[in-house]
Amino acid sequence: MKRGILVAILKNTRSADSVEKVYEALKLLAVDYHFKPGKRINEVELASHFGVSRTPIREALNRLAQDGFMYFVPNRGFYSRDITPKGVHELYELRAIIEQAAFRLACVRASDQAIEDAIAIWENCCQQMPDPESIQDWSKIAQSDEEFHMAIAKISNNSRLYETLDSLNALSRFFRRIDLQTPSRRCNAYHEHELIIDALRRRDTKTLSELVESHVSLSAENAVSVTKEGLAHIFFGEIDLAHIEN
Repeated sequence: MKRGILVAILKNTRSADSVEKVYEALKLLAVDYHFKPGKRINEVELASHFGVSRTPIREALNRLAQDGFMYFVPNRGFYSRDITPKGVHELYELRAIIEQAAFRLACVRASDQAIEDAIAIWENCCQQMPDPESIQDWSKIAQSDEEFHMAIAKISNNSRLYETLDSLNALSRFFRRIDLQTPSRRCNAYHEHELIIDALRRRDTKTLSELVESHVSLSAENAVSVTKEGLAHIFFGEIDLAHIEN
């Protein structure tokens, strides 16, 4: 997230003594690791920047801890989530399981039109950006990819599954973007989506399950690579809240 956007978030929520608004603003920061991994969260500093008391800050941090973005140490406070290859690999592993279920249920329950509407999200992205190797704003690919997968979860007609995947997507969004920075990975994503969409239209659940698992899963080796790239991005591109202009 760029400096100007972050400043705007803080200014827009400064006068609102609202847990929901503080929570949403802090979540945007937490998703992209604007709080360093393992860093203790300064509640007083956050309350000052948001122009609210510590109560909504504490309530928002409690919610973020429940979401997996923070963890609480008794008598010490809240800390930002860690980042390790094992953690990244486990996150993708769980996502693969949920995604397989979503696509399988969509094949069984969704109408042809609902499936085509979901597919259109990805195909429209490809029409606008047909050459993945030359794309400059690769974050749009990551966004369209996530929206396509969430649309499939929606038409699976299982609200619990949808909510679970939504939570996992938020936790993995940072790594998804890091992964798609690599041109070869973007090219693979395009090809993999073509195969997935073909199997989805044919309602071939067996082939679809295998394709989705391969598409979503992240090998242990790739998890190490994504973690290293993510850490480099965090520590060389971090925005320090203490130095934000008021």
